[in-house]
Amino acid sequence: MDKFANDGPLAFTLREMHGLSRSARFWAVLAGIIAVLGLAGPFDSFGTMSLAERTFYWALVVIGSFAVGLFVSMLTTVSVEGAGLPAPVALLLGSLLAALPIAAYNGLVQAVFFRSGLPAEFIEVLPYALVISVIVAFTYRYARGDDPEPAAIGPGEGAPVSSAVLEKLPQRIGKDVICVQAQDHYVKVTTPLGSALVLMKLSHAERDLAALDGLRVHRSWWVRKRHANRLARADGKLFIETTDGATVPVGRKYREQVLALFEAG
Repeated sequence: MDKFANDGPLAFTLREMHGLSRSARFWAVLAGIIAVLGLAGPFDSFGTMSLAERTFYWALVVIGSFAVGLFVSMLTTVSVEGAGLPAPVALLLGSLLAALPIAAYNGLVQAVFFRSGLPAEFIEVLPYALVISVIVAFTYRYARGDDPEPAAIGPGEGAPVSSAVLEKLPQRIGKDVICVQAQDHYVKVTTPLGSALVLMKLSHAERDLAALDGLRVHRSWWVRKRHANRLARADGKLFIETTDGATVPVGRKYREQVLALFEAG
């Protein structure tokens, strides 16, 4: 197991949720939803609770449901998508599975507030949880832009770089990118200190990291030029050995520009 092993589905999910929890816009949206539900008082909460009680009740429901649902949905989706399932199927499976803990959590909250039985509340809430979980999961994933267009790039290697890829890297691996490899709907970004997954297409990552002066060398690989150490050949195929000792395949489509890079150097 290498350093990349620490960036599995669980670490990825926790890192994404941590980033979301630091978003002011995210909390503003949740606050708006809680305020509307508190004022409207749906599902019999208007006639049985005061405004303060309703607001507290719906805060528990909204925040808790979103947290447990997002965790289970994202963890499941990333895990099964990494195993080879198509992204929409993985997302559907993750959202359906997330409905179970959402229904259990809401059943528990309702049982406490309305002094009813948990099994009955769970059965009553589950159909709503299934529908809402699927809608929220697909809306969240595609509205947030899992394959975002690259941010603005600073001019030149020495200038500060505004990069969606670099911003998503954990601090422990730094930002000295060596290479990027496509892995399904993610890219594996490698630095001298380790690797991490970023939810983005390779074509977008390539444009996003343009200021780092790299080169597409394969349909699944991008290499930073200053980390391209030497060329190697094996079984008639061309490879780049990077400064961390890894070997990156060179596709036929990219052979000429790779050979030109080393001839110029």
